[in-house]
Amino acid sequence: MKVGYDHELLSSFYLWFNDRMTYFAEAYIGPTEHNFVYVDSHDIPENYLAYYSPYRQFVAASDKFEQPVDNYVFIDGDQVFDKDGIYIDYDQGRVLLLKEKFGNKQNLDVVGFFAVKTINTYITDDTEEDVILNKDFIISPLDETYLQSTNGFSDNMYTMPAAFITLSNSYNKPFAFGGMDETCSGIRVVVVADSNYSLDGALSLLRDSARTTFSMIPFEEFPFAEFSSIKNHPYKYAELSANRDEYCFIEGVQVSKLTDRSRERIAASKDYKIGFIDFEVSNARWPRKNFQR
Repeated sequence: MKVGYDHELLSSFYLWFNDRMTYFAEAYIGPTEHNFVYVDSHDIPENYLAYYSPYRQFVAASDKFEQPVDNYVFIDGDQVFDKDGIYIDYDQGRVLLLKEKFGNKQNLDVVGFFAVKTINTYITDDTEEDVILNKDFIISPLDETYLQSTNGFSDNMYTMPAAFITLSNSYNKPFAFGGMDETCSGIRVVVVADSNYSLDGALSLLRDSARTTFSMIPFEEFPFAEFSSIKNHPYKYAELSANRDEYCFIEGVQVSKLTDRSRERIAASKDYKIGFIDFEVSNARWPRKNFQR
């Protein structure tokens, strides 16, 4: 299917959200050494091996650092760059190795130096009820590889603190003569944290983003490629988002918390701190041009 407006809106918002959390909130741990461990996970192509870091998501953008984010790891002491027989998956916190180049070896010494997010970010189609009730969360960081359970890797496991972004609703209303409409979209973010400090910090910062704008990034310019590797290194959000032809305006932001009484009714939530952020986003556009022959 052809890429639509909502696809670009959600991916652009995701990039903006990550920049807001890493650059402004400084929700990350500076570059540290990662020792990657082989794990036989189910979502890896047969011609690749997967080595996982103890951490879930790496900071991919280089905006905050004097030196660009690393695009290489050391394998048995040799420096190997991204896409030279490996993929560095910044979203999953792992390195994928091509068997044709490295063999089917499960005991390689894979080391890298990466900054890690302290609030991981996900785009999801799940409702907030599914996120809260049907997902398992583990606290970041751990000494073992993430998502590893007694039954292996689980799709229902996430590392927290975490933010889940979803497009909740949208509609068009007349804006100007000539067929211009204002597309109004509701974007909901569910934040699951292990402390009120982390939750309050995220809610406060994002509430204050009301009446600001973010750039619409064309889908083909999305900075991440296969396996969440960086297309063009180094990636800087400020450069990617600058001087764009189209921007979205954040009309308002409303934040709230799951109350203690409600949390008591959700056995699966344990001691999680849960907050909701609702963004009202608008964009003046000509939607019916897409339907002209």
